[in-house]
Amino acid sequence: MSNKRPLWLYPLFQIPGMLLGMFLVLALLFWLLGWGRPTVAVVIALDLSPSTYKPALFNAPNTVKAQEVAAVRSYVEQNLQQLKIPNQIQVMGFSEQVVPLTSGFLSDRQQLETELAQSLADPTLQSKIGEGTNFNQAIEQGIKASSEIAQHCRELLLVTDGEAEVSPEVIAKAVTQGVKINALVVGSDAPQLQVAASATRGVYVSGAENALQLVFTDIFFPRFNSNLKWIALWLGAAWIALMWLLTLPLDRWIFQGWMGLPMNLSGQLALGNALFWSVLTPIILWQVWRLLGLSFFSSC
Repeated sequence: MSNKRPLWLYPLFQIPGMLLGMFLVLALLFWLLGWGRPTVAVVIALDLSPSTYKPALFNAPNTVKAQEVAAVRSYVEQNLQQLKIPNQIQVMGFSEQVVPLTSGFLSDRQQLETELAQSLADPTLQSKIGEGTNFNQAIEQGIKASSEIAQHCRELLLVTDGEAEVSPEVIAKAVTQGVKINALVVGSDAPQLQVAASATRGVYVSGAENALQLVFTDIFFPRFNSNLKWIALWLGAAWIALMWLLTLPLDRWIFQGWMGLPMNLSGQLALGNALFWSVLTPIILWQVWRLLGLSFFSSC
């Protein structure tokens, strides 16, 4: 290698440099424009058991039930404002039984809010859902509804203030149908829902009393509509390109110039560094995706 020839004249410097710029631009565009976001169908199951509202005042303000409804409306608002392809949303109410609060999967804000308000104003709703808390029924109905919509990532968001049984059979069915069980537990903990969320790669949040709207908009909405794996992919590719870009500077300036190593050894070390990160970076990305419940081979 001639020390008189500038590094940027070598293809080993030029090609990684161009790739580095391209990958950084792609990461920036995916971040700014939201490219790569999945197409999502969300079933929101609200606990309407007697513990969520004041006695004889089903639609009273300042109750857990009122917070649940407000959180749904916040999600619908964000769905309209932030997504070019809005989530398809179906809302259900459950206690001992499950009752649909919207006619099906909808993305139109006005229709969603109108149907939700009409269902909650139904004087027979309390008698239809009964008393108690039946997670299995709510999850089964959510899975059934999700199975009717194709080519969407399927998310079930269950909101409750109590604890109940979740059978292994129901969890297995959700896994088979590709439905992620997400849970928001108000003011307490529900270990069986936590197990269900973990098994289906969903999100579990507890103790969110008086903060349901924030949890819906700041945790669940971003998670359901995340393109993080694509941004991580392009940043990982940029890191690999950077390591190859540094091959010649490491060889000439660090290993030969500063450390005084012979040319053959310095070249091997510089290439070895690039090859090392070319292998390790995909492994790190794979493990991060697994921890976040993401799959590169699936859009969900």
